[in-house]
Amino acid sequence: MFAIVDCNNFYASCERLFRPDLQNQPIIVLSNNDGCVIARSNEAKDLNIKMGQAYFQIKDWCETHQVQVFSSNYTLYGDLSARVMRIIEEEWPEMEIYSIDEAFLNLKTLPVEQHESFCTHLRTKIFRHVGIPTSIGIGATKTLAKAANYIAKKSRRISVFQIDTHQPWLELIPIEDIWGIGRQWANQLKQLGVHTAADLKQQSPHLIRQRFSLPLMQTTLELQGFACHELNSPQAKKSIVASKSFGRCQTEHHIIAQAISHHCARATEKLRQQKGKASIISVFIRTNPFHQHQEQYYNRCQIQLPQPTDDVRIITEYAKYGLQHIFKTGFKYHKAGICFEKICYHNQTQLFHHSTTHRTTEFMQVMEQIKQKYGRHSIYLAAEGSSEKPWKMKSEQRSPNYTTNWDELPIVKSK
Repeated sequence: MFAIVDCNNFYASCERLFRPDLQNQPIIVLSNNDGCVIARSNEAKDLNIKMGQAYFQIKDWCETHQVQVFSSNYTLYGDLSARVMRIIEEEWPEMEIYSIDEAFLNLKTLPVEQHESFCTHLRTKIFRHVGIPTSIGIGATKTLAKAANYIAKKSRRISVFQIDTHQPWLELIPIEDIWGIGRQWANQLKQLGVHTAADLKQQSPHLIRQRFSLPLMQTTLELQGFACHELNSPQAKKSIVASKSFGRCQTEHHIIAQAISHHCARATEKLRQQKGKASIISVFIRTNPFHQHQEQYYNRCQIQLPQPTDDVRIITEYAKYGLQHIFKTGFKYHKAGICFEKICYHNQTQLFHHSTTHRTTEFMQVMEQIKQKYGRHSIYLAAEGSSEKPWKMKSEQRSPNYTTNWDELPIVKSK
């Protein structure tokens, strides 16, 4: 048996956590540069605000209906997600973090009659310790657990639901809402008369395999109660990307170099968290493809490093060198980024570089200790430029980093 713990309207719930005045208020969260809607509270959904809708198209509508609008605050969301996942792991170690707001549990060692009571206890503890509401679906397979969670949220509006394949619940799930089925498969299945999860469950897995593919056959089997997917162990990333669109287009080389340096620092943090070293880095820049009236330009430069490294100084130096080769004047650049490729997870340090590697390790450890004690932005390379950052993405309505920045802690005033 499997369960999936799903944080309800996660980004919107994070914004509400330190703003009790927003309870029962419609909330939307916007993408980078406040472009489009990427998260909605239930109240915003009731106002028929769509996912992916451009903000400029609904700005007046939001003002009229007093919709609370927030820029995305991934630092806050990431920290609250980590807290939720720690609590889940404390209660049930057999877990798989599926996304920032979802985790699968394998409940095979827990008696069936205790499944719902355990999940209710887990949900209560998460809400009490973190303040994020969750819903939990339970099923014989991961696909059925996802189906149970869908029904809990969409149809029954309850917090914990255990699905039984012999009950007609699968008739309530449209084919396009089944876990792992995309729009193309959904359209093809509808042409065959398969419109719901119940319809797909009735199909022959072997015929589905002949007409479509192995993954869709596995989905069919999972709907029938045969587990094809176990918990996945965390996989080391083969590449790391750090990039963001600029708040406004940039034309100056030194400003874009500062942005690249900043992305190097962020990517190196991720690299060191997973104890890897980069062998190849790629730098890219591009103009805005949506501004077709402007001359377009895109280019990237791939650099083989002398040896695998996690030293932000070395990485930044080579990244800036790569930028020099691809930068051209006369263009309005919209985005820049860095990609680490061919990441090594074992010691490949050459004998003659031992002393250099030792100094790198000491430097990076000291830098991380300072950040842990005084904050993430307390120390950085001068290559990142001043704190003003003219290239910074637009986030005019970002909430404070309540849980990670001492300067942005909420203030409680007594009367």
